[in-house]
Amino acid sequence: PEAMVRELTPEEQHRRERLDTEADLFSIIFTVEALEKAYVRDSISAEDYTEQSRRLIGQFKTVEHMLQGLSVREFMQAYDMTCPAAQHRLLEIGVPATVEFQGGDGSSGKLHIAVAETVQHFITTMDALKLGMVSCD
Repeated sequence: PEAMVRELTPEEQHRRERLDTEADLFSIIFTVEALEKAYVRDSISAEDYTEQSRRLIGQFKTVEHMLQGLSVREFMQAYDMTCPAAQHRLLEIGVPATVEFQGGDGSSGKLHIAVAETVQHFITTMDALKLGMVSCD
């Protein structure tokens, strides 16, 4: 027998998109938590950590804007996600640890953070354009 395929209703399509977005957010948070632990344990080089961390932070910023009516903290609480390192990196700092703690006098570190944030916003914008998010809310 042939399987019947039916069109999704607009409500079902919206629910599917929301669940896909939440799944992406869930995986990003757990990946950042694992990446932070690997960096602390010196299981990953600083260069690889920085590259992967920047990429994940950019993806997080893109997905964060796709959540409608739900904060990331509420999401983490709803799914009982205990990821303090990811929460700190994604919600409070927003740049890799290698950038956050670089430079001893503070001025160099601030410049690195500004550059990292600029790159991060550029990556987020590029990801949003690739996803076809062109409207401004």
